[in-house]
Amino acid sequence: MIYLLYGNERTMILNRIKKIRKELFDEKDENIINFDLNNAKIYDLVDEINQMFLYGENKLIIVDNADFFMSEIKGKKEIELYNELYNALENISENISVIFIVRSTKVNQKNNIYKLILKSGKILEFKDIQKTDWPIFANQFFKKRNITIAPDAIEELIKRSNGDLSIFNNEANKLILYKINNITLADVQELVPQSLEDDVFKIMNALNAGDKTTALKVYRDLRIKNIEPITLINLFSSSLFYILNVKNLTTQKVKTDDIAKITGSSAGRVYMTIKTSKNMSISFVEQKLEQLAKLDKDIKHSKTDRFLAFETFLLEYWLFFSFYRYFYNEKKSITTYAQLIFNFVDKYLIIYQVY
Repeated sequence: MIYLLYGNERTMILNRIKKIRKELFDEKDENIINFDLNNAKIYDLVDEINQMFLYGENKLIIVDNADFFMSEIKGKKEIELYNELYNALENISENISVIFIVRSTKVNQKNNIYKLILKSGKILEFKDIQKTDWPIFANQFFKKRNITIAPDAIEELIKRSNGDLSIFNNEANKLILYKINNITLADVQELVPQSLEDDVFKIMNALNAGDKTTALKVYRDLRIKNIEPITLINLFSSSLFYILNVKNLTTQKVKTDDIAKITGSSAGRVYMTIKTSKNMSISFVEQKLEQLAKLDKDIKHSKTDRFLAFETFLLEYWLFFSFYRYFYNEKKSITTYAQLIFNFVDKYLIIYQVY
């Protein structure tokens, strides 16, 4: 059987792969070959599909980052190569299964291999859980496990999961292990960390204060908790959009209380935003939003290492914001300006050498 699994919900995709593995193998007899097409070559995959094997009754080939499903295949050599893959899949042995993984919500349905899988295999899309669907999903999660949980506890758990399925799964399972049954709001408040928005707020405040060490520490703590960069990018973008709205309204001489009403937030948050972003220009915020949008796209299309790319973004944010703040606040001369460029370039290179 040939599978195409695509979408942004990585946790759902991995759960489906686990299910397929259980259907194919006993625990002791797994024969699984993994390919990552960011590094591996198509002809190696073709050879593996065509290869005769002696071990076990079934073989499963998992192909991650199968980005060729996302765009049109061009060029004579590439077309010939993917035709070989098509022929190998068309004549695949009955005891060989292949799973293609695409980390995107978009696939090219005109792709010949897509059409082949549609005809003789299975294509499964794993969509993001919509905000209105989260209560249904969460209740079903606990119901399947015969766990009783209070409605306000469900609501708080969803809020603290921040729309991230992997966080929800981790925290829900932790609650079950701790409490076993009858989970209350107090249990969630005690055991489940606050929303990631608080951590993103800490990172941004540290960066804006020129405190690279604290910013990276908070981010690396989140990595230990298996928080995906895509999640942080979305939260960072939301925070920057909020800052942009506040700054635009401030330039229009709108009062703090009125800004709070317009943005649907507290006056305290508006006040803190004005205070912490006073050294930011509107163009700087817009530039960072554009950079995050490109980063989001590159990660989803597997054009870059997601962890390294996001940490690089944080370092660049710190570097250029520190430079911007120093030059414009201190009102240095052109000579000093030139010297600063050299100093910051040196610092920039040191960062990457150390990293």
